[in-house]
Amino acid sequence: MISKLYNYWQILKGNLWFVPAVFCVIFLGVTAAFYSIEVHYFQNYDYPKFFFHGTTDDAKSVTITLLSAMITMATLAISITMVVLSLAASQLGPRLIKTFMADRRTKDFIGLFFGTVMACFVLTVILHSHATQTATPQMTISAVFSLCLINLFVLLGFVHHVAQASIADNIILKVSTDLKSALNRLTTDIVKHRYDKPEESSAWPDDFDTKSHHIIFAQSGYVQNINYDRIMEVACKENLLIQITFKAGHFLVKGEDGVRIYAQANGNTEGSSNDNIDDAQNKIRAAFIIGDQRTATQDIEYPIRHLVEIAIRALSPGINDSFTAMNVLDHLSAALAVLCEKETPEEAFYDDNGTRRMQAKQSDDSDIVHSALDQIRFNGRAMPSVTRHFLKKLQILATLAKDDTMKSALKRQLTAILHDLKQTDTYIPEREDLQKQTKELIEELSKTN
Repeated sequence: MISKLYNYWQILKGNLWFVPAVFCVIFLGVTAAFYSIEVHYFQNYDYPKFFFHGTTDDAKSVTITLLSAMITMATLAISITMVVLSLAASQLGPRLIKTFMADRRTKDFIGLFFGTVMACFVLTVILHSHATQTATPQMTISAVFSLCLINLFVLLGFVHHVAQASIADNIILKVSTDLKSALNRLTTDIVKHRYDKPEESSAWPDDFDTKSHHIIFAQSGYVQNINYDRIMEVACKENLLIQITFKAGHFLVKGEDGVRIYAQANGNTEGSSNDNIDDAQNKIRAAFIIGDQRTATQDIEYPIRHLVEIAIRALSPGINDSFTAMNVLDHLSAALAVLCEKETPEEAFYDDNGTRRMQAKQSDDSDIVHSALDQIRFNGRAMPSVTRHFLKKLQILATLAKDDTMKSALKRQLTAILHDLKQTDTYIPEREDLQKQTKELIEELSKTN
């Protein structure tokens, strides 16, 4: 349930409208409450001279002007945001638009502008009501005027923040922070799931492939979340064995049968009844959240893709920016260093009796290293500076790697670099030195692997 709620929160957090909508509701309520308190408790209060002391008609004209000005300011903020999004999408990749929209400070700025518009609108409605003909809400009007004045300085802060957010290094830092957060959340120093692996694994039935039931999904889309705990509850209750051949982030095609269930014998029966099987299939199918986009809820490789896309665009012939690519490699190596201290989720799930109930595909160290480094290595193979920097990072990771899977993945990257150095037609002055360094790293990993 927590993972499911977190998935919905991730989707909601990526929307630009949510925080401004909350600001509008808050400002509407605060303005109305401010006016109500003033009418009931401050009717005969002698306000200071710096408060508004004009008539209701004066307040109406000024408030309408401020409302128009604040609508213009809010529109300007949206226009600035769209221009920055367009530039970032063309230079760094369109998928990073979601990262911009998820930036909390940007949404807070826009929310303040829209909230002030809502406050001016509520004040305009109040002033044009019949209740304001006898008494002018001086405190409410002064508060809204002050809020509009504050927005002038907030606009400068907004422009500064958007300008800073459009710098490639800052974008890389933001995405890498999300990646490290995902690694810390989805990996652990111990087995992630509460179904601990026993000393001796249970044997999987030989007739699993022939007698298992296939679960068909009726819609296409990306797998955003899998409720493994719920599936395990169904497996234990119905005495089932379950195999899931895909993981979160996989694009599921309508009619695909990536989930199989095997009904074990119960006492003198030959297995679960068809009604029980159908009911179990429906419950298991409901444990999957399938949507139009990938999310970082359970998909470790999702934020990696954003960083890799930045590096690939930087290495393209049209841009040819090796410095940005090396910056991405720095942050990816830092994230992989975190992974060296962690364990990825286990693929085997066991019940309290030590029986293996479920086998589910998960991202391991090899998958993550491949997603993070393979495309950058391939696209930067003709740039000696990138290859040299790549080798430095692999050398650091080789000293930090503790798991055999991680070492094997790094060794495959080094072998691919050695092949690229032999095959590329680009003139590389230090080709022999790079080849020698690569071979030494391969030998070092082979000794410890």
